[in-house]
Amino acid sequence: MPRLERWISIASSVALSAFLLGACGDELSVGQDFAAGGASGADGASGAGGTLGGAGGLLGDGQADVEPPECSVVKCRDQIYQCGDCHDNDADELKDAADPECLGACDNTEDSFHDGRTDQTGTRCRQDCYFDRDTGAGNDDCHWTHQCDPKSVADAYPPSGDAECAYDANARIPGVLGTCVDHASSQSQTCKDICGPLTPNGCDCFGCCELPAGSGRHVYLGSSRDGRGSCDPSVVGDPERCRPCTYVPDCYNPCTECEFCVGRGAPAPTCTNGGSRCPPGVVACDLSAGIACDARHYCVTGCCAPLAF
Repeated sequence: MPRLERWISIASSVALSAFLLGACGDELSVGQDFAAGGASGADGASGAGGTLGGAGGLLGDGQADVEPPECSVVKCRDQIYQCGDCHDNDADELKDAADPECLGACDNTEDSFHDGRTDQTGTRCRQDCYFDRDTGAGNDDCHWTHQCDPKSVADAYPPSGDAECAYDANARIPGVLGTCVDHASSQSQTCKDICGPLTPNGCDCFGCCELPAGSGRHVYLGSSRDGRGSCDPSVVGDPERCRPCTYVPDCYNPCTECEFCVGRGAPAPTCTNGGSRCPPGVVACDLSAGIACDARHYCVTGCCAPLAF
């Protein structure tokens, strides 16, 4: 198909997607569900999210003769962060949703998986939803502490790297009922409704993700050294830069064989379901092919997902 005709076809598809979603406003966004528990995300989005290469970061092998859509500034609430500012902040010729380290509009680094907005251990061991606007003792009713992670032992104390977060099976979160076992097996419905749509394929809601995808090895996206994010796709096998973690089963969105996921730019070659990796009602995106999301969504793991609120 000639380039012009292909671009017109793509533009028509994007326009139809925007119409079906009732697009309006000036913000893109991110979304999907927790496979465990089957919670649906905001705006009816479920089971999408994460990072696609050309489509949101990790693919990188899209059609070379298709121009990417013009970038639009994307807000996380009322703030503009690096992954929504339309700048190539880490000078890798990829920006915002096309950069593999960008996992949503609330992400403020393009050079690592660390969100860059706060020190992820700034509240010491306590964690809430990793992918929303804030971390620590948050407002999404997601509760976890690195003290509940059996891997948090001397001398490195992963995933936090903080000796004060040493593993304690009886650890309690101040002001929150429940034990480590309780938090691992029963996050609240509020947590699933708010954080679920933002959690990428292959991750739990606290930033513990399977990297490389399909490896069975999980690392903490908030890993840092000397106050800077240290984990990126090139060093996922280095336990000092991408610290190992134990994922929380009740808010985990697994990376299935036929999904785009954090750490995997394309589904397994055995998949034959035609390239649509998004749940019903969620529009697919592929920035490398010029297929962007509407103004209320952000392209993450190949699907248009709602903004964090």
